[in-house]
Amino acid sequence: MLLKLAKRTLFASFLFFLSTYGTTQVKPYRVLLVISDQWKDPRSFLLSGGSEFQTIVTMFKSWGIPFDILRLDQTIMDPNQFTDFDGHTRYCAILWDVPGNSLSASDQALVTEAVEKLHISLIAIGDRVQQPEIQRLLGIRYKGEYEHSSHQMVEGKLFLLRGLGPDLRPEGRSRNGSYDYMHRVQVELTGAQPLANSGGMPEITEQKISDDTRATWIGGHIDEISRYQQLRTALRRAVTEAIGYALVKTWTNDIVMFMDDFGAAHNAWSEHWRHPELTQEEIERYTIEPLKAHHAVLSLNIVPGFVDDAQRRTVPTWHQQFTDEFGTKQDYVSTKKGLDEGIAAGVFEIESHGWTHMQPDLTSPPGPWWGSGISDERAEDGWYREFYDAGRDKEIPAAEQKFYMQQSRDWLKAEFGIDPLDFVAGGSSVSKGPDKNTWRLAAEEGYGYELNNLDGTYLGKDLAVESPGPNTDFLGSDDVPLLLPSPPDGHDRGITDDPTAFAKVFDKYPDHHFVGLDEYIGYQHADIRTLPGSGEDDLKLAINYDPHYCRALIAKQSDWNLHVSDWMLAKMKSSAIWVDGKKTGVLHQEWTPILFTAGAQTHTLDLH
Repeated sequence: MLLKLAKRTLFASFLFFLSTYGTTQVKPYRVLLVISDQWKDPRSFLLSGGSEFQTIVTMFKSWGIPFDILRLDQTIMDPNQFTDFDGHTRYCAILWDVPGNSLSASDQALVTEAVEKLHISLIAIGDRVQQPEIQRLLGIRYKGEYEHSSHQMVEGKLFLLRGLGPDLRPEGRSRNGSYDYMHRVQVELTGAQPLANSGGMPEITEQKISDDTRATWIGGHIDEISRYQQLRTALRRAVTEAIGYALVKTWTNDIVMFMDDFGAAHNAWSEHWRHPELTQEEIERYTIEPLKAHHAVLSLNIVPGFVDDAQRRTVPTWHQQFTDEFGTKQDYVSTKKGLDEGIAAGVFEIESHGWTHMQPDLTSPPGPWWGSGISDERAEDGWYREFYDAGRDKEIPAAEQKFYMQQSRDWLKAEFGIDPLDFVAGGSSVSKGPDKNTWRLAAEEGYGYELNNLDGTYLGKDLAVESPGPNTDFLGSDDVPLLLPSPPDGHDRGITDDPTAFAKVFDKYPDHHFVGLDEYIGYQHADIRTLPGSGEDDLKLAINYDPHYCRALIAKQSDWNLHVSDWMLAKMKSSAIWVDGKKTGVLHQEWTPILFTAGAQTHTLDLH
């Protein structure tokens, strides 16, 4: 009881301070994602399981929207979580993803005061509306969840769903993949305005709390939000509606194309994967020339360490010239010249495919691999997996993995002068134990992304998202670029087998942009903040590019989209836009493209 009283007293003092502060402040560009026990990692770093929580984090990272996470299973809700040192609100919106009805009355009261007194907007999804005070703020009453075949249909033309209708689920794809029905949350309106309905029942609603504060509910089954473009767009617009503005990145018609295995030794050692490494001439003709012709970038996952059987040690890959035991000439020196040429032309990016693409332990049973015949032990596929011991069916120790990750980065920097941002485990085989998790270790080593065959995942100093994640539901959309293995098979071997197949990808995707993976990583790691001094009539944003993670955005022009809600537009006295201190144009009704020139780590965006 005393704890509850202390929390309420402290929060009341903040509210009094705010009421006397003076100048109206523009809402800070940051969202608080509130969850319960969906984050299974007790250290609050590794995000796994493919839940709606993981989906939301993936989308927010891809959009570049700043956020913090409050997990109620480990944290006591405190009024200081909503305000900064000066007593100003820390967030523009609360994204409510708390299941069940176990929230205490005092915690519900804190959320209420944050919304009604601090003017932090509220966004709730699916059935995460079972707490009485959350329902009151949203202007709805939760009834239950039932299967229904009706689609979400738009009512009216308000900002949140404008241009998305009339059917928000036009594909008709259901959660089980077989039937055209889904679990639908049923509510009654107690004050909210319906924006979409499903079978005559409210499905998306909005309640006006004050002139600059909204409470929005996006209904439907909690897992369905990621499956439909219209619902994902509605969630992104809900953030804009909550703040009044949003600076976001979208990925319509963008493709990140990648190719694995350049430099891998198994093409000279493995019977079922043997092929000659590509020569400089082959790289020029079949990859560089078509890439240059289409202004495209190809991300290459490189293996810088060659496992030399004669020396029984790892040596630099690009010094090797020999005829292997299959009678195939291997000329890695020529390959390196082709790679250097593509880097110089700006069409190749160099990423890490590990150090050797092979087991750290090549000696113990069932080995040794060393000195074995090309048709017996050497032919076993398990030897060619670096971050999970497939042959012995056990995980690789953390220290061993970290050493191999460090060696890969150091050798790639020595060979190409490039510090890789993407990490790709050979054969997509990784260790997943809590202390040996490959994704967590890669994030700690400074990698910014982990690319899989058909999926990818965010890595950073703040958190790591385990792959395969939820991206497969919306790859190649407005929200996430298409991650495409290069034709014909995503490997350098494919060019050997079918040299002309690679160039055909540009005919298959004629209206798309082939962007580099480093560019995608840069947008996910960009730091956008509202600058101090932003007032009612003057919005100032700082966009900071980390020199490591965001190097592609520093090296070239970067582009974002500024979105402003109807209520914010109505309040603005001027529509002038200033970028890096220069007037660049005026605000559009919907999207306004914002371009930042190359060369700077920090940019500013002002709306006067």
